[in-house]
Order: sequence, then C-alpha cells, then structure tokens
Amino acid sequence: MSIGYIRKKQKLNHNGTVKDVYLAKVCYTNHIDTNTLAEEISKMCSASPADVLMHVRALEDCISRRIAMGDVVKLDTLGTFYPSITATAVDSPEEVNNASVKRVGVLFRPSERFKEIINKAGVKLADKRI
Repeated sequence: MSIGYIRKKQKLNHNGTVKDVYLAKVCYTNHIDTNTLAEEISKMCSASPADVLMHVRALEDCISRRIAMGDVVKLDTLGTFYPSITATAVDSPEEVNNASVKRVGVLFRPSERFKEIINKAGVKLADKRI
C-alpha cells in the first residue's frame, strides 16, 4: 500500500526569472464513494451496508450541523474538523462585516493515528511520463 505520484513540469517565477522545475504530484487512482465504503465497512463488522450507510449519513449530518454552528468537531481516531472562513483585509474594524467574508468552509486535521497510517503507506512512482 502506497501513494502514487507522477513527475510534473511546472514554471517557477523567482525574482522575475521564469524557469522550469519538476516536482512530484499525487496521482489519484480511484474516487471512492460512500456506498463503496459502506460495503467495505460491512465486511469488517456485523452491520449490513445499508446500516453502515445510515450511520455514515447521520455522522455527516451531525458534523455539518455542528460546523455550521461554529463548533469544532473532534473524532478521536479520525481527526478534527474546524469551521473556516476566507476574508478580505480591510482598513478599519468597522469594515469587517459579512461582505468582507468571501468564503465559508471547513478544515480537517487528521489525528496522530491517521497521520501515522498515511506516513507508513509511503510513496511510489506511478507513471514515468512527465
């Protein structure tokens, strides 16, 4: 089990000088949906895929509702979800208002256990093309 990457050519502008550089970029292999996860989880426990799906959707509803209320949601073995906003800088405190907020979102910080599992996975070159 490892995370695949590709070599990607990219232009870098440094002090007015543009040069080509190469870096590793993640090569996504599959997009896994909730139904597929429910099937996999059901094989690990006694719950049916429908039961797992019902609980995953309930968890999603609860987390999103709490984030929308401004709460931080910590799932011990998974990680922590934080509400976030992106705002425009303004010149005075009076100008900070709803109009200065450009985007509302959520940040996720994985737990130490989660990070450890990902770090142990390592990486591999998935495609030799550039």
